[in-house]
Amino acid sequence: MASTKYSHLDSNNTLVQLYQANAETLGVTFPPEASFSASTDMGNVSHVVPSIHPMYSIGTTAPNHSHAFTTAAITELAHEKTLIASKAMVMTAIDVFCSKDLIDKVRNDFTNSHK
Repeated sequence: MASTKYSHLDSNNTLVQLYQANAETLGVTFPPEASFSASTDMGNVSHVVPSIHPMYSIGTTAPNHSHAFTTAAITELAHEKTLIASKAMVMTAIDVFCSKDLIDKVRNDFTNSHK
């Protein structure tokens, strides 16, 4: 069986800033510098199109893909946090789609990160 190679995630700076600003208007706070390590095919996608991969808490310390995480994911708190993250993502998309300047900035960031 062949192993799958995942590329590193190349987050688009403009999209990250827009998402964070939108999430903050919804009451989300961000740690000064958050980093995580995970393997995802989203990294591969981020080398083809401008991308972000927001992470958010559903109020549990259980690891992803575990029974405990599954149990936590069906709570009202998890649903509220997922709705907030979804709203921030939609707000970000609307910002970009409604502004040629932002579209150009996203494209420019993407082009510059792939030189």
